[in-house]
Amino acid sequence: MFSRSKRQKQNTSEENPFVLSFSDLMASLLAIFILALIVTMLELQKRKEELLREQEKIKITLVELVGSLREIQTIQTSIASALDGVSQRERSLTAMLEGIQQDLKDRGVEVIVAENGSVLRIPEQGLSFEKGEFEVPPKYESNAVAIGQALAHALEQEVNRRMLDTVFIEGHTDALQDTRKMGNWGLSTYRAISLWNYWTLKPGELSRMKDLRNLPTNPEQRPRPLISVSGYAETRSTHPPEIAATLKPDRPEDRRIDIRFTLAASEKKQLGDLQSDLKAMKAKTDALIQKLQLSDSHEP
Repeated sequence: MFSRSKRQKQNTSEENPFVLSFSDLMASLLAIFILALIVTMLELQKRKEELLREQEKIKITLVELVGSLREIQTIQTSIASALDGVSQRERSLTAMLEGIQQDLKDRGVEVIVAENGSVLRIPEQGLSFEKGEFEVPPKYESNAVAIGQALAHALEQEVNRRMLDTVFIEGHTDALQDTRKMGNWGLSTYRAISLWNYWTLKPGELSRMKDLRNLPTNPEQRPRPLISVSGYAETRSTHPPEIAATLKPDRPEDRRIDIRFTLAASEKKQLGDLQSDLKAMKAKTDALIQKLQLSDSHEP
């Protein structure tokens, strides 16, 4: 009986060959799964290392970007400071002209502060010229003296000369055409020269105006004469062009003198340098932002 049972078990194993084949299949599948898992883990590790490198690049770029933005902020602060300096000097100029205006009002002479606080306009009641003439009329001589005194008093103050580049005595004409060789251009310039000569050629207190010099803040620049003359013919009427065209050409209010004050451009070079720096920093920042955008567009 024992031997029969043993033979039956052997026959059963021999009769079921799928038992061994299924085990081999499972073992093969397990090996494939493990291999695939290893490959996946290696790929994930590789991707992780790539991501870490990308993160490091982004971190470095962000640091550079922050540094660039800080430099831009510093430059912007400097520009704001320089512009504030210009605005402050413009306000100081307006205050100076208003001071001259009040001084002349106290002397009985009315002048107008025009063109955003940069021009003293002398109306025809204060000083005007006869048609085709450039000499200061006798009836306006006392006003001319008063204007010169108020102007000299203001310009002798160092604080005012430090902010100024040039003071122009500007001559103007009406629309009547002067038939002489130099025409209205020459006539307007002669009027400015005539007033300047009236102040400075005669011995007296106003002759000192010839010695007035500007006071540059840049030590490399030398002081130069503060007052100059210029002529504009009929090109700068007291009336807007569309109105002037409808008026008669003989206009006493345009046969006048303006006194124009120009500020020293001490901040001009500084602003130019800062603007160049700002453009360079903007280009650098744009490149960094583009680099970040390229990094962000990479597929994970």
